[in-house]
Amino acid sequence: MTDEDAKNLAYTIQHADQLYEENNFQETYDVLRKFSEPDKFGIKWRLARVLYKLSKTVPSPKKEEMIRQGFQLATEALVVNDNDFATHKWYSILLDAKSSLDGIKERVLQLENVKLHIRKAVELNPCDSNSWFVLGKFYYGLAELPWYQKKIVSTVFATPLAGTFEEALECFEKAESIKPNFYSPNHLMLGKAYQALKKTDKAKEFLTLAANVTVHNEDEREAKEEATKLLQKI
Repeated sequence: MTDEDAKNLAYTIQHADQLYEENNFQETYDVLRKFSEPDKFGIKWRLARVLYKLSKTVPSPKKEEMIRQGFQLATEALVVNDNDFATHKWYSILLDAKSSLDGIKERVLQLENVKLHIRKAVELNPCDSNSWFVLGKFYYGLAELPWYQKKIVSTVFATPLAGTFEEALECFEKAESIKPNFYSPNHLMLGKAYQALKKTDKAKEFLTLAANVTVHNEDEREAKEEATKLLQKI
């Protein structure tokens, strides 16, 4: 890569990351897609990330198409560089989303891989609050699996995967300690974990934060709606 190519790559990534942080997901996608060397891993995992975000606001089958395309890009990025925390994080997220499209059994079959990659992301960068959030959601999801899915887990794995609300809470608290108020869905999940552990006052505290957020994207909108409904039941 020439110096000029390196500068163009650095500028494209900086521009795309700024747009992403501003929740301009379509613009982020457009900037990344126009880059002359789409095989660069830094372009690939960012495209995977923004496709996942864009998939949240489109109907099926476009949603499914975006998730599968994002998963393919994340897979390719991982092949190029398997020592980057963001690549592992988004591979984990998209693997879970993609396997969910393929049915309950496939999702259960992939749980070990989902866990492996998000734990690798945390290991590579323990200061990334979002990775701790994703790991917390993984443990929370295991803890609340319905009985029929737990039965599938027990038949698939010799040592069944297990997750507890306590483990989930530790991850959400770690995420919050690294970067306070970074993400209203983390407030929602803190509230849900505290509620599951019968700590109602703490649950109300964080659900109220999530319910009162100013919405900037689909994740925040969903968190706000769920937190509002949960508060009405407490």
